Amino acid sequence: MIQRAFRAALFDRNAYNAVFFDGDATADAVMLVGGVHGVVYLVQAVTRAGVSLRLVEGLLGAIISGLASWLFLAVAVWFAGTRLFGGSAQMQTVIRLHGFAVLPLLLGIFGASALVIAGVVWFLAALVVATSVALSLSFRDAVLSVLVGYAILFIVGLLFRLPFLVLGGLV
Repeated sequence: MIQRAFRAALFDRNAYNAVFFDGDATADAVMLVGGVHGVVYLVQAVTRAGVSLRLVEGLLGAIISGLASWLFLAVAVWFAGTRLFGGSAQMQTVIRLHGFAVLPLLLGIFGASALVIAGVVWFLAALVVATSVALSLSFRDAVLSVLVGYAILFIVGLLFRLPFLVLGGLV
């Protein structure tokens, strides 16, 4: 699992092809995504505030949030890729392949720095390769699918936050 994830992070299409045909790799993708978000949270929390009683609560929140973001983004990219660009794949396949692209986000352990930005850009590039393989899209269409998927995720996030922003401004 880790070896495939490293190869996927290095844009190895063969690694993504292997994951594409391995239906059991979905569980591995869940562990990868949860593990990466958990490790990043733990390192940041311990270096900022040390070990506290709230650590477990925050860790679970980070893992659940990371998993939810992964699923929503993969579904949004799948939707954009199949509806706008004529890609063909099952949603579960896109979710699985996107899970194996998550390792570059480990650079988030460095907090707010250029390495974190590099990790996010690297992650997005790995998502493009995963999307291209999963949906049988050209590089251009895969890039556009990922960008549209992120836009969908951003808009949905704003819609969920809007009531709280309005209520916060009134109080």
